[in-house]
Amino acid sequence: MIKIKQDDYAYAVGLIRAKEIKLLDGDRLNRMIEAQGAAEAFKVLAEAEYGYGNTENFHSFEQVLAEEMKKTYDLLAEISPVPEVVDAFKKKHDYFNIKVLLKAEFSGQEPPQILVDTGVFGVEQIKRIIRERDYSELTPIMMQAIADTYDAFSRMRDPQAVDLIIDKASYDQFVNDLNEFDSPFLHELARIIIDITNINMYIRARSLNKSWDFIGKLLLKGGEISEEFYFAGFDKPVEAFVDDLRRTKYGDTVKRGWELYTAKKNISGLEKLLDDFLMSYIRRSKLITMGVEPFIAYLFAKETEIRNVRIIMTGKINGLNDDLIRERLRLGYV
Repeated sequence: MIKIKQDDYAYAVGLIRAKEIKLLDGDRLNRMIEAQGAAEAFKVLAEAEYGYGNTENFHSFEQVLAEEMKKTYDLLAEISPVPEVVDAFKKKHDYFNIKVLLKAEFSGQEPPQILVDTGVFGVEQIKRIIRERDYSELTPIMMQAIADTYDAFSRMRDPQAVDLIIDKASYDQFVNDLNEFDSPFLHELARIIIDITNINMYIRARSLNKSWDFIGKLLLKGGEISEEFYFAGFDKPVEAFVDDLRRTKYGDTVKRGWELYTAKKNISGLEKLLDDFLMSYIRRSKLITMGVEPFIAYLFAKETEIRNVRIIMTGKINGLNDDLIRERLRLGYV
Protein backbone atom coordinates (compact mmCIF):
# COMPACT_ATOMS: atom_id res chain seq x y z
CA MET A 1 0.00 0.00 0.00
CA ILE A 2 1.32 3.44 -0.96
CA LYS A 3 1.60 5.74 2.06
CA ILE A 4 -0.09 9.14 1.86
CA LYS A 5 1.41 11.66 4.29
CA GLN A 6 -0.99 14.56 4.76
CA ASP A 7 1.79 17.02 5.70
CA ASP A 8 3.53 16.40 2.37
CA TYR A 9 0.63 18.11 0.60
CA ALA A 10 1.03 21.49 2.35
CA TYR A 11 2.75 23.15 -0.63
CA ALA A 12 0.45 21.52 -3.20
CA VAL A 13 -2.70 22.52 -1.34
CA GLY A 14 -1.49 26.11 -1.07
CA LEU A 15 -1.14 26.28 -4.86
CA ILE A 16 -4.46 24.50 -5.38
CA ARG A 17 -6.34 26.98 -3.19
CA ALA A 18 -4.97 29.82 -5.34
CA LYS A 19 -6.06 27.96 -8.49
CA GLU A 20 -9.56 27.33 -7.14
CA ILE A 21 -10.25 31.06 -7.25
CA LYS A 22 -9.96 30.91 -11.05
CA LEU A 23 -12.49 28.09 -11.48
CA LEU A 24 -15.53 29.07 -13.55
CA ASP A 25 -18.28 29.87 -11.05
CA GLY A 26 -22.02 29.94 -11.64
CA ASP A 27 -21.98 33.57 -12.79
CA ARG A 28 -19.48 32.94 -15.57
CA LEU A 29 -21.23 29.76 -16.69
CA ASN A 30 -24.48 31.75 -16.80
CA ARG A 31 -22.77 34.36 -18.96
CA MET A 32 -21.89 31.61 -21.40
CA ILE A 33 -25.44 30.24 -21.39
CA GLU A 34 -27.03 33.67 -21.87
CA ALA A 35 -24.59 34.72 -24.60
CA GLN A 36 -26.12 35.55 -27.98
CA GLY A 37 -24.26 32.72 -29.67
CA ALA A 38 -21.40 30.24 -29.46
CA ALA A 39 -18.77 32.83 -30.44
CA GLU A 40 -19.75 35.16 -27.59
CA ALA A 41 -19.92 32.26 -25.12
CA PHE A 42 -16.45 31.20 -26.20
CA LYS A 43 -15.04 34.58 -25.16
CA VAL A 44 -15.53 33.61 -21.51
CA LEU A 45 -12.93 30.87 -21.98
CA ALA A 46 -10.46 33.38 -23.41
CA GLU A 47 -10.96 35.56 -20.33
CA ALA A 48 -10.35 32.52 -18.12
CA GLU A 49 -7.07 31.82 -19.97
CA TYR A 50 -8.24 28.41 -21.11
CA GLY A 51 -5.94 26.15 -23.11
CA TYR A 52 -2.77 27.53 -24.67
CA GLY A 53 -4.24 30.70 -26.13
CA ASN A 54 -6.09 29.30 -29.17
CA THR A 55 -9.44 30.85 -28.24
CA GLU A 56 -10.18 32.87 -31.37
CA ASN A 57 -12.38 30.33 -33.19
CA PHE A 58 -15.21 28.76 -31.21
CA HIS A 59 -15.18 25.75 -33.55
CA SER A 60 -11.87 24.77 -31.90
CA PHE A 61 -13.46 24.54 -28.45
CA GLU A 62 -12.80 20.78 -28.13
CA GLN A 63 -9.09 21.37 -28.71
CA VAL A 64 -9.11 24.14 -26.11
CA LEU A 65 -10.85 21.90 -23.57
CA ALA A 66 -8.32 19.12 -24.21
CA GLU A 67 -5.48 21.61 -23.71
CA GLU A 68 -7.01 22.84 -20.45
CA MET A 69 -7.29 19.27 -19.15
CA LYS A 70 -3.66 18.62 -20.08
CA LYS A 71 -2.58 21.83 -18.30
CA THR A 72 -4.38 20.60 -15.20
CA TYR A 73 -2.74 17.18 -15.25
CA ASP A 74 0.69 18.69 -15.92
CA LEU A 75 0.29 21.06 -12.97
CA LEU A 76 -0.82 18.31 -10.59
CA ALA A 77 1.95 15.96 -11.73
CA GLU A 78 4.49 18.72 -11.08
CA ILE A 79 3.37 19.46 -7.52
CA SER A 80 2.17 16.03 -6.36
CA PRO A 81 4.26 14.43 -3.60
CA VAL A 82 2.94 11.05 -4.85
CA PRO A 83 2.88 11.00 -8.68
CA GLU A 84 0.99 7.70 -8.70
CA VAL A 85 -2.11 9.55 -7.46
CA VAL A 86 -2.23 11.62 -10.64
CA ASP A 87 -1.48 8.58 -12.81
CA ALA A 88 -4.50 6.79 -11.32
CA PHE A 89 -6.72 9.47 -12.85
CA LYS A 90 -4.82 9.74 -16.13
CA LYS A 91 -5.11 6.06 -17.01
CA LYS A 92 -8.77 6.37 -18.03
CA HIS A 93 -7.53 8.43 -20.99
CA ASP A 94 -5.15 5.60 -21.90
CA TYR A 95 -8.10 3.22 -21.91
CA PHE A 96 -10.01 5.60 -24.17
CA ASN A 97 -7.10 5.66 -26.61
CA ILE A 98 -6.74 1.88 -26.49
CA LYS A 99 -10.43 1.52 -27.29
CA VAL A 100 -10.23 3.92 -30.24
CA LEU A 101 -7.12 2.21 -31.62
CA LEU A 102 -8.56 -1.30 -31.33
CA LYS A 103 -11.78 -0.25 -33.04
CA ALA A 104 -9.79 1.32 -35.86
CA GLU A 105 -7.74 -1.86 -36.25
CA PHE A 106 -10.81 -4.10 -36.30
CA SER A 107 -12.49 -1.93 -38.94
CA GLY A 108 -9.35 -1.71 -41.08
CA GLN A 109 -9.21 2.08 -40.82
CA GLU A 110 -6.62 4.62 -39.76
CA PRO A 111 -7.04 5.88 -36.16
CA PRO A 112 -9.38 8.91 -36.09
CA GLN A 113 -8.21 12.32 -34.89
CA ILE A 114 -9.82 11.95 -31.46
CA LEU A 115 -6.94 10.43 -29.50
CA VAL A 116 -6.19 12.38 -26.32
CA ASP A 117 -2.80 13.39 -24.93
CA THR A 118 -3.80 13.30 -21.27
CA GLY A 119 -2.97 9.70 -20.43
CA VAL A 120 0.10 8.18 -18.82
CA PHE A 121 1.25 7.28 -22.33
CA GLY A 122 1.59 9.86 -25.08
CA VAL A 123 -0.48 9.47 -28.24
CA GLU A 124 2.41 8.25 -30.40
CA GLN A 125 3.56 5.92 -27.64
CA ILE A 126 0.19 4.21 -27.22
CA LYS A 127 -0.22 3.97 -31.01
CA ARG A 128 3.12 2.15 -31.19
CA ILE A 129 2.19 -0.15 -28.31
CA ILE A 130 -1.05 -1.25 -29.98
CA ARG A 131 0.41 -1.40 -33.49
CA GLU A 132 3.40 -3.52 -32.46
CA ARG A 133 1.46 -5.45 -29.79
CA ASP A 134 4.27 -4.76 -27.34
CA TYR A 135 2.35 -4.52 -24.05
CA SER A 136 5.32 -4.72 -21.67
CA GLU A 137 4.75 -1.15 -20.44
CA LEU A 138 1.03 -1.62 -19.79
CA THR A 139 -0.60 -2.62 -16.52
CA PRO A 140 -1.80 -6.23 -16.06
CA ILE A 141 -5.42 -5.05 -16.21
CA MET A 142 -4.77 -3.28 -19.52
CA MET A 143 -3.05 -6.33 -20.99
CA GLN A 144 -5.88 -8.64 -19.95
CA ALA A 145 -8.51 -6.27 -21.33
CA ILE A 146 -6.76 -6.13 -24.71
CA ALA A 147 -6.48 -9.94 -24.82
CA ASP A 148 -10.17 -10.28 -23.89
CA THR A 149 -11.12 -7.77 -26.58
CA TYR A 150 -9.25 -9.63 -29.33
CA ASP A 151 -10.86 -12.88 -28.20
CA ALA A 152 -14.40 -11.45 -28.02
CA PHE A 153 -14.16 -9.66 -31.36
CA SER A 154 -12.78 -12.75 -33.11
CA ARG A 155 -15.84 -14.69 -31.93
CA MET A 156 -18.62 -12.09 -32.22
CA ARG A 157 -17.38 -9.41 -34.63
CA ASP A 158 -19.30 -6.93 -32.49
CA PRO A 159 -17.69 -3.49 -31.96
CA GLN A 160 -19.83 -3.06 -28.84
CA ALA A 161 -17.75 -5.80 -27.20
CA VAL A 162 -14.76 -3.46 -27.40
CA ASP A 163 -16.66 -0.76 -25.51
CA LEU A 164 -17.95 -3.12 -22.82
CA ILE A 165 -14.62 -4.82 -22.11
CA ILE A 166 -12.38 -1.75 -22.21
CA ASP A 167 -14.80 0.49 -20.27
CA LYS A 168 -15.16 -2.08 -17.49
CA ALA A 169 -11.39 -2.57 -17.36
CA SER A 170 -10.93 1.20 -17.10
CA TYR A 171 -13.15 1.32 -14.01
CA ASP A 172 -11.50 -1.78 -12.55
CA GLN A 173 -8.09 -0.15 -13.04
CA PHE A 174 -9.20 3.11 -11.43
CA VAL A 175 -10.71 1.43 -8.38
CA ASN A 176 -7.74 -0.92 -8.03
CA ASP A 177 -5.33 2.03 -8.14
CA LEU A 178 -7.27 4.12 -5.60
CA ASN A 179 -7.36 1.21 -3.17
CA GLU A 180 -3.55 1.00 -3.37
CA PHE A 181 -3.25 4.27 -1.44
CA ASP A 182 -3.39 4.55 2.33
CA SER A 183 -6.25 7.06 2.22
CA PRO A 184 -9.79 6.56 3.62
CA PHE A 185 -10.92 9.46 1.39
CA LEU A 186 -9.75 7.70 -1.78
CA HIS A 187 -11.17 4.35 -0.64
CA GLU A 188 -14.60 5.90 -0.07
CA LEU A 189 -14.31 7.73 -3.39
CA ALA A 190 -13.68 4.37 -5.09
CA ARG A 191 -16.75 2.81 -3.43
CA ILE A 192 -19.00 5.70 -4.46
CA ILE A 193 -17.78 5.59 -8.06
CA ILE A 194 -18.39 1.83 -8.19
CA ASP A 195 -21.90 2.20 -6.77
CA ILE A 196 -23.10 5.05 -8.98
CA THR A 197 -21.62 3.36 -12.06
CA ASN A 198 -23.37 0.09 -11.20
CA ILE A 199 -26.69 1.78 -10.43
CA ASN A 200 -26.62 3.69 -13.71
CA MET A 201 -25.72 0.59 -15.69
CA TYR A 202 -28.26 -1.63 -13.92
CA ILE A 203 -31.23 0.68 -14.43
CA ARG A 204 -30.25 1.41 -18.04
CA ALA A 205 -29.83 -2.32 -18.76
CA ARG A 206 -33.13 -3.21 -17.08
CA SER A 207 -34.92 -0.54 -19.14
CA LEU A 208 -33.51 -2.25 -22.27
CA ASN A 209 -34.62 -5.71 -21.04
CA LYS A 210 -31.06 -7.01 -20.83
CA SER A 211 -30.45 -10.45 -19.27
CA TRP A 212 -28.85 -11.05 -15.89
CA ASP A 213 -25.93 -12.69 -17.71
CA PHE A 214 -25.31 -9.38 -19.50
CA ILE A 215 -25.69 -7.30 -16.33
CA GLY A 216 -23.63 -9.60 -14.13
CA LYS A 217 -20.62 -9.35 -16.45
CA LEU A 218 -20.64 -5.55 -16.23
CA LEU A 219 -21.12 -5.10 -12.49
CA LEU A 220 -18.06 -3.66 -10.78
CA LYS A 221 -16.94 -5.24 -7.53
CA GLY A 222 -15.99 -3.45 -4.33
CA GLY A 223 -18.88 -1.04 -3.78
CA GLU A 224 -21.13 -0.62 -0.78
CA ILE A 225 -23.96 -2.32 -2.68
CA SER A 226 -23.27 -6.01 -3.23
CA GLU A 227 -23.80 -8.05 -6.39
CA GLU A 228 -26.35 -10.10 -4.45
CA PHE A 229 -28.45 -6.96 -3.95
CA TYR A 230 -28.67 -6.43 -7.71
CA PHE A 231 -29.37 -10.11 -8.34
CA ALA A 232 -32.15 -10.14 -5.73
CA GLY A 233 -33.80 -7.20 -7.48
CA PHE A 234 -33.59 -8.65 -10.97
CA ASP A 235 -36.88 -10.57 -10.80
CA LYS A 236 -38.70 -7.51 -9.44
CA PRO A 237 -39.90 -4.41 -11.29
CA VAL A 238 -37.28 -1.66 -11.44
CA GLU A 239 -39.52 0.43 -9.18
CA ALA A 240 -39.06 -2.19 -6.44
CA PHE A 241 -35.27 -2.09 -6.88
CA VAL A 242 -35.36 1.71 -6.56
CA ASP A 243 -37.49 1.36 -3.42
CA ASP A 244 -35.04 -1.17 -1.94
CA LEU A 245 -32.23 1.37 -2.40
CA ARG A 246 -33.89 3.67 0.14
CA ARG A 247 -31.89 1.83 2.82
CA THR A 248 -28.66 3.08 1.25
CA LYS A 249 -27.21 6.58 1.06
CA TYR A 250 -28.16 6.68 -2.62
CA GLY A 251 -31.87 6.14 -1.96
CA ASP A 252 -33.23 9.69 -2.29
CA THR A 253 -31.03 10.50 -5.28
CA VAL A 254 -32.03 7.38 -7.22
CA LYS A 255 -35.70 7.88 -6.36
CA ARG A 256 -35.65 11.40 -7.85
CA GLY A 257 -33.72 10.13 -10.86
CA TRP A 258 -36.22 7.33 -11.45
CA GLU A 259 -39.09 9.80 -11.27
CA LEU A 260 -37.37 11.86 -13.97
CA TYR A 261 -36.88 8.75 -16.07
CA THR A 262 -40.51 7.67 -15.85
CA ALA A 263 -41.63 11.21 -16.75
CA LYS A 264 -39.25 11.76 -19.69
CA LYS A 265 -38.15 8.22 -20.68
CA ASN A 266 -34.57 9.44 -20.57
CA ILE A 267 -31.98 8.20 -18.10
CA SER A 268 -29.79 11.31 -18.39
CA GLY A 269 -31.57 12.89 -15.41
CA LEU A 270 -30.55 9.99 -13.16
CA GLU A 271 -26.98 10.13 -14.47
CA LYS A 272 -26.79 13.84 -13.67
CA LEU A 273 -28.14 13.39 -10.14
CA LEU A 274 -25.65 10.61 -9.40
CA ASP A 275 -22.82 12.77 -10.75
CA ASP A 276 -24.01 15.53 -8.43
CA PHE A 277 -24.05 13.04 -5.52
CA LEU A 278 -20.37 12.33 -6.21
CA MET A 279 -19.54 16.04 -6.37
CA SER A 280 -21.31 16.58 -3.04
CA TYR A 281 -18.85 14.10 -1.52
CA ILE A 282 -15.91 15.82 -3.23
CA ARG A 283 -17.05 19.22 -1.94
CA ARG A 284 -16.34 18.15 1.64
CA SER A 285 -12.69 18.73 0.79
CA LYS A 286 -13.31 22.48 1.07
CA LEU A 287 -13.13 22.06 4.84
CA ILE A 288 -9.78 20.25 4.77
CA THR A 289 -6.65 22.39 5.01
CA MET A 290 -3.98 19.79 4.35
CA GLY A 291 -3.85 16.39 2.64
CA VAL A 292 -4.67 14.64 -0.61
CA GLU A 293 -8.36 15.60 -0.48
CA PRO A 294 -8.14 19.21 -1.82
CA PHE A 295 -5.66 17.99 -4.43
CA ILE A 296 -8.09 15.39 -5.83
CA ALA A 297 -11.04 17.75 -5.40
CA TYR A 298 -9.39 20.27 -7.72
CA LEU A 299 -8.95 17.60 -10.38
CA PHE A 300 -12.63 16.66 -10.14
CA ALA A 301 -13.54 20.34 -10.14
CA LYS A 302 -11.69 20.91 -13.43
CA GLU A 303 -13.13 17.77 -15.01
CA THR A 304 -16.65 18.84 -14.09
CA GLU A 305 -16.02 22.43 -15.19
CA ILE A 306 -14.76 21.24 -18.59
CA ARG A 307 -17.73 18.91 -18.92
CA ASN A 308 -20.12 21.79 -18.21
CA VAL A 309 -18.34 24.04 -20.72
CA ARG A 310 -18.68 21.28 -23.32
CA ILE A 311 -22.42 21.00 -22.58
CA ILE A 312 -22.83 24.77 -22.96
CA MET A 313 -20.78 25.10 -26.15
CA THR A 314 -22.47 22.11 -27.78
CA GLY A 315 -25.85 23.51 -26.79
CA LYS A 316 -25.06 26.98 -28.17
CA ILE A 317 -23.75 25.57 -31.45
CA ASN A 318 -26.88 23.43 -31.85
CA GLY A 319 -29.26 26.23 -30.88
CA LEU A 320 -30.65 24.68 -27.68
CA ASN A 321 -32.63 26.97 -25.42
CA ASP A 322 -30.99 28.26 -22.24
CA ASP A 323 -33.20 26.31 -19.82
CA LEU A 324 -32.43 23.00 -21.50
CA ILE A 325 -28.69 23.71 -21.30
CA ARG A 326 -28.96 24.62 -17.60
CA GLU A 327 -30.90 21.44 -16.93
CA ARG A 328 -27.98 19.36 -18.18
CA LEU A 329 -25.21 21.07 -16.20
CA ARG A 330 -23.51 19.11 -13.42
CA LEU A 331 -23.07 20.43 -9.90
CA GLY A 332 -19.81 22.35 -9.80
CA TYR A 333 -17.19 22.60 -7.07
CA VAL A 334 -17.58 26.39 -6.68
